Amino acid sequence: METFNVHVEFEDGSRVVESHTEMTLPSAIARLTRGPAAVADLIHEVKVVDMLDCTNFLFRNGKIIFPTRKDLAI
Repeated sequence: METFNVHVEFEDGSRVVESHTEMTLPSAIARLTRGPAAVADLIHEVKVVDMLDCTNFLFRNGKIIFPTRKDLAI
């Protein structure tokens, strides 16, 4: 099972890294981008990095930066 590191940077500059599997990642992203801390503008950035150090998701200042709608188009 693939694991992901979720790098969270708060508005005060502090940082934390959470480790998630593909099963727990969706709820972590929802919590960090739509949960109470995000609504209160306490989270500056959320970056999801896979086992190959590729960025899979980037959320900054209340907006999803990557992937874009264009990236998701099939």
